[in-house]
Amino acid sequence: MKKLLILTIIILSGAGCAFADIFSHPAKVETIQIPQFQNVSCKFSQTRTIPQSNVEIESGGEFQYIKDKGVIFETKFPVQMTTNYTTDENKRMSSIIAAINNKDYSYLNKNFNMFYEKNAQIWTVALKPKADSKISPHISSIVIQGQTYINKLDINTVKNGSTKINFTECR
Repeated sequence: MKKLLILTIIILSGAGCAFADIFSHPAKVETIQIPQFQNVSCKFSQTRTIPQSNVEIESGGEFQYIKDKGVIFETKFPVQMTTNYTTDENKRMSSIIAAINNKDYSYLNKNFNMFYEKNAQIWTVALKPKADSKISPHISSIVIQGQTYINKLDINTVKNGSTKINFTECR
């Protein structure tokens, strides 16, 4: 049992290091290879860390990406709530999502320093806002990891802590 616990800790710490290591891989636009996303529905689980505390809030529910409209998170627990990142609402996040999906590298290059790494079938893209970007006072970094679909999304904000989202059962 003790060996299993040690092995689990080693594996998990390695995964965390690999995710943080993405920022040592600056990317040129032409090297980034992520799939073109169509409409997709997934289950999601989310952990939000509150700054200057050890408080983590866990939630989960249903996620939808609707091409040319945006993203909808329908939280099922601990409370029921729907958050829309569509073209009309939450413009900042909607613009980032649309730029990634549409491979609008001019928008991304203008606003972010981009990082990219691909190992086997798993790709990771990281975005750090440029100092002169309108996004920099709000977002510290965004890390996206996936295969056919996005598997993980890690958003670190300047004032509101971090949000880690895992996607499963995508169809």
